[in-house]
Amino acid sequence: MSVAGAVRAYREANDDWRVDLVLAAAFLLLGLVPYAILDPIFDHLQTNLPVAIVTSFIAFLSISVRRAFPMVFMWVTAAALLVQVIFTSAPGVGVAVVPLVAYTVARWVPGRRARTVVVLGAFGAVVAPLRWIVAPLGFGQPVVTVAAILASGVCVGIVITPYALGRRQRDVVNARETLLEAEAEHFRTLLSQREHEARAIEARTRNQIARELHDVVAHSLSVIVVQAEGGYALAAKKPEAAAAALGTIAVTGREALTEMRRIVAVLREGEDPSEPYAPVPTLVDIPQMVDKTGAILTVTGEVPEVPAAVGLTAYRVVQEALTNVLKHAGADADPRVHVAYSTTGIHLDVVDSGLGARAKTDGRGHGQRGMAERLSALGGTIAVGPETDKGYRVHAWLPLSGTSSGRIGS
Repeated sequence: MSVAGAVRAYREANDDWRVDLVLAAAFLLLGLVPYAILDPIFDHLQTNLPVAIVTSFIAFLSISVRRAFPMVFMWVTAAALLVQVIFTSAPGVGVAVVPLVAYTVARWVPGRRARTVVVLGAFGAVVAPLRWIVAPLGFGQPVVTVAAILASGVCVGIVITPYALGRRQRDVVNARETLLEAEAEHFRTLLSQREHEARAIEARTRNQIARELHDVVAHSLSVIVVQAEGGYALAAKKPEAAAAALGTIAVTGREALTEMRRIVAVLREGEDPSEPYAPVPTLVDIPQMVDKTGAILTVTGEVPEVPAAVGLTAYRVVQEALTNVLKHAGADADPRVHVAYSTTGIHLDVVDSGLGARAKTDGRGHGQRGMAERLSALGGTIAVGPETDKGYRVHAWLPLSGTSSGRIGS
């Protein structure tokens, strides 16, 4: 690695490298320079001043990498001070960096590796007093022994106290980071839930629009096809009947176009329609819709006041059932619709005498599924299937409130 690359890696490893450089410079200027000047003047006990100055310089200079490489800082300082203990007879100014080493390792080194500085501090607390107090003054003197013990206690204190402060600060920072991470994870979970809800709403809206399009287009086109075929057959024999069929086709086409415009408008945000759209079909619109298909309608009970969703669902169920009759039951289907209103719900029966189980489909329709989804969403039930002899029957029940939990019959 080039010098520039090493410097770049060092700067990326620690954003506070400038602070450490300033701190190292402060130790060198305020600690080492006065020491190097005043020690010879006052004739200190130092017997090897160059070694003391060089080792202190190395220890102070290593401060510049203390947060980027705390273990390097510790080992370089330990080696420099060990050389100082061996080759000098009195402590040099370099020992002032010991508390900073203990704090740095405890603060930025994780796990058991941080305890290495305590072991080195304990070793130095024994070796340094022996070398700088006991050795020059002689062994066996009580005063010297007491002084060495007190010095060892001070050395242990200047290691243990900053070490404890560093570990405490590390625990506080880790706890804060854990809390911030938990809050960030909670925020990510909320975002994920909102995205999931948004996708679910989008899917429900898409399915709802698909059902509406299917019901409107399929029913209207089925009515148009049936009326066109009937008008074509009657054109030569009864022109007036053919004209009536064409009128029904025109009305049905206009209504389908209006419904299509209403549904498509949902997909266009901020659209300002130039003409009002037709209201959503309700229970009172069922007779007119049934009449267009030529089916026979019977109604039992009074038309109740129901939510718009209930009225639209009942209308669409009858519409889809009749659409299936027109498409699949054959020419002699003779469809019959029975709507019964009670105090608790609406019973819908659509029965025909057509092909029943013999009817052929392409298998790609979604009409029955759409009816089931509509009814289930409002707490209703539906049962569909061929009759025993011939024909097909659709029976649906829908609660007036439209709030019960629904199920789908078969």
